[in-house]
Amino acid sequence: MVLPPLVVEAEPVLGLRVLTGVVAVPTLIAVVVLGGAWSLAAVLAGVVVGSLELFSLLRAAGYRPLAPLGLAVTIGVVLDPAFPQLGILQVVFPLGAVAAVAWLMQRDDWSGAIVDWALTFVPALYIGGLLRFFVPLRELPDGVLWALIVLVATWSCDTAAYFVGGAVGRTKLAPSISPAKSVEGAVGGVAAAVVVSMLAAPIGGVGVARLIGLGLTIGLCAILGDLIESFVKRQLGAKDSGEILPGHGGMLDRIDGLMLAVAGAYTYVVATA
Repeated sequence: MVLPPLVVEAEPVLGLRVLTGVVAVPTLIAVVVLGGAWSLAAVLAGVVVGSLELFSLLRAAGYRPLAPLGLAVTIGVVLDPAFPQLGILQVVFPLGAVAAVAWLMQRDDWSGAIVDWALTFVPALYIGGLLRFFVPLRELPDGVLWALIVLVATWSCDTAAYFVGGAVGRTKLAPSISPAKSVEGAVGGVAAAVVVSMLAAPIGGVGVARLIGLGLTIGLCAILGDLIESFVKRQLGAKDSGEILPGHGGMLDRIDGLMLAVAGAYTYVVATA
């Protein structure tokens, strides 16, 4: 059987992907196990880099969002669940919105100002608003287990979707958004997330049925999260969000599925407690 073009990737690129994973995976697992300030710092790093990439894509597409202000609001969104007593979220959005208007009023040319005002807060809502759920997820009882399941199941979903789609993918999943993705690949990815989640049953003493539901949630969210980022990049005329991760592209390219998977997993774990 002749494999579709999708699976034919240049060996140097595939090698870079593997090498990046070899470095990143144990680092992230260690951060999860350590928890506390380490987990928060890792989330902040991912959010900051991903937000800067998105602001860069927006500028390249001709928009002029207020990146410094938007980044400050995004950081506040992530810090809010770590310090709930401070009520950060109740402050950063209203003050940020007013500050952005005042800033834009100083421009000589007001054309597109209202669009730039709205786009200033997109990273806070999209990237910070989703990835912030990792903080309370890690702080739950058995938080180490839940966080590790999300990470490993998301990685497994992404890997399985890539290779299954390359081997047997025939039906396009969303051809107008991401032509390379297939229904077969998505099914393989979700199945991998379920299997990986079920493996945690003897480790954490969690019911298999609950873990199956968690795996389904993570897999579906990871696939949808990937499509959402592809949609955003297509709107902005970009192939990758950046080049910070060799073989993978940008930070946002690497965490697109994880962002929604974390939010979905936290919601599911709390709802089924």
